[in-house]
Amino acid sequence: MLKSILYSIILLMFFEINLSNCNNYNENSIDRFINDTISYSYELKIEEFKKKLTNEFIYETYSCFLVITNLTKKEANKIIYNTIANAEKCFYNDFFSTRPNEVISVFLFKDEETYKYWAEKLYGDSEVSYYGYYKPSEKVILMNISTGGGTLVHELTHVYLRFDFPEIPVWLNEGLGSLYERCSMSNYDIKGLVNWRLPSLQNSIINKKYKSLEYLFNVNEEEFYGENSGYYYAQARYFCYYMQELGLLKKFYKRFRNNYKEDSTGLLFIEEIFNKKIELIDEDFTKWVMKLKYN
Repeated sequence: MLKSILYSIILLMFFEINLSNCNNYNENSIDRFINDTISYSYELKIEEFKKKLTNEFIYETYSCFLVITNLTKKEANKIIYNTIANAEKCFYNDFFSTRPNEVISVFLFKDEETYKYWAEKLYGDSEVSYYGYYKPSEKVILMNISTGGGTLVHELTHVYLRFDFPEIPVWLNEGLGSLYERCSMSNYDIKGLVNWRLPSLQNSIINKKYKSLEYLFNVNEEEFYGENSGYYYAQARYFCYYMQELGLLKKFYKRFRNNYKEDSTGLLFIEEIFNKKIELIDEDFTKWVMKLKYN
């Protein structure tokens, strides 16, 4: 989890969410609250933002999220139902366990202009991603929702991980976040799909600039988010995708989360679930990566 800086800005592009086999949005059937024992108080947050924002904004709620937007009510509810609600139901279906226990504000700005204006006015953020970002210190996600829902799922993943696995290393935090920036959600199951990050990883293998998985697992936040961040995002994402395709991702995640003190990198648990040494895993992984195609 990103602890050394106040917020992360993630440069993302070409996002897609496939909602096949999900129910179509129905304004009268939206399930506002998941069935759990946590209750959330939105009123103080709403009053706080009403003092700062113009009357063009509306306020909607779902689970731990206070959604604040200058979209229409119908447009907002469609995103809440198709993206936020579906993602949460998928993540808490035999994957994550601990739910957020506090209100997270989610700004859905209808265009780039209002997104950038309010990011600076509310939080002093003048240099922001075109797509959106999560600001943990303020418990807020800000989105230029005109770019699509992929970034939103990426940032929602970070929110859930902050509560379910607070000690998560940067490679897995961003590996899972970027895995779901292009995904399908069907029958309460979320799966990452091949996306635009693939060529970066394949080129590193072809040009013999590939760094081992063991190296990735030990990379600190400063290096991960540094000049080679594009490569690290790709490697972390596709190793998570590799585990997903082998049916091992959830098993690894839960084993690692529950036994983090035994190994803070995750290497020990990867070798356990693969039943082989990391060098052999790495060899199989790179061969598999080179067979993937992104159109």
